[in-house]
Amino acid sequence: MSQTSLPPAIEPDYLALLDSDRISGRTRQIMEERAQTSDAGYTPRHLSPQAYETLSALTARVLPQASILSDACVNLAARIDARLGTPGDGWRFAILPSDAEAYEQALTGLDAESRTREGLGFAALDTARQDGLIGAMAEGELATGKLDGTQMRAWFADLRADCVQIFMSHPAVQAQLGIDAIFNGGDGVFQGFSAMGEGVNEPWEPEIRGAHP
Repeated sequence: MSQTSLPPAIEPDYLALLDSDRISGRTRQIMEERAQTSDAGYTPRHLSPQAYETLSALTARVLPQASILSDACVNLAARIDARLGTPGDGWRFAILPSDAEAYEQALTGLDAESRTREGLGFAALDTARQDGLIGAMAEGELATGKLDGTQMRAWFADLRADCVQIFMSHPAVQAQLGIDAIFNGGDGVFQGFSAMGEGVNEPWEPEIRGAHP
């Protein structure tokens, strides 16, 4: 699925909880910012156009979204590029350069290796050949001009973590999966949860919609 599909909408019952007293004002603001960020027509600000094109194709293979969001999509490439302009979480593999450098070097290197092995840039490959290169990268068997196989494998672990973190933090995704831990109390009050156990839900908890085997 393209990472430039329709942005995901939040289910009405989850929106109602975001407006309720079960969430703090600060948490509500963060969730609203995540939901309202517009990725339409995004132009990369930190990656080169070539690297960004490769990232868009790669994130679509790393984290397919259709089973959760149907025809909608969180633009993971756009949000990763935007994150590269921030301090980040302060953690990285010691064998890699800074996040922005590592992303640029790994993505342009992956695209160059694709052209060498397959005769086409990574974004132009069919999914089977993309997955072949991804598998080699995950096994540490894909080296590039700037990063060796071990470094590419480490960077790919970072990429997967970034994709999952960005995707799972979006309120529309949390609504589909029934993730509601943020609704444990608003400003000045801790309401918590009274019903505990597998398959046990509070009366106010939203329905789980997007979990598929």
